[in-house]
Amino acid sequence: MMLNCPNNAIARNGDLSMTTESTLRESLDKAFITAFLLSGDTARAEAAVLKGIERMSSDHGGQELLQGTVKAAIGRDNPPGRSPELMGPALSRLPLELRRVARLPHFLRQCFVLRVLAGLPRERCAHLLNLHADQVDQGTRAAMLELPWIREKSFATHSGWNGSNN
Repeated sequence: MMLNCPNNAIARNGDLSMTTESTLRESLDKAFITAFLLSGDTARAEAAVLKGIERMSSDHGGQELLQGTVKAAIGRDNPPGRSPELMGPALSRLPLELRRVARLPHFLRQCFVLRVLAGLPRERCAHLLNLHADQVDQGTRAAMLELPWIREKSFATHSGWNGSNN
């Protein structure tokens, strides 16, 4: 019987540990990418994630990590994020869709990342950005309208298309 077998209990605990580790890894990845998109800088994103970890309680909630990281990434002591041209090699490791998000103007990028990618409620975004909720909505809508028009400078070389193909 499975409930009486210590080896099965150990296996179940091992599975739980691996699941927890996997969930934590996913939370860290999401926190780093969010911080990178908000700050535009790898070092600032790493520092924000470390601050987010410091702010976590002992239950290690992924949402708590994300919120602590976001607070650190957009803190008052951080100037606006870098332009995509200055983001360096970390930008090239992101999927095309996120590289396009990184090319949004700073304000639109912050609204979009917090509201859509991080999934924070508009009131929480407004509080974090020191804005009114309707300003967050406007910034998010503007970002959504602009994203389809953003193109990679190197898109033609990656796809083989140079604009003159018929």
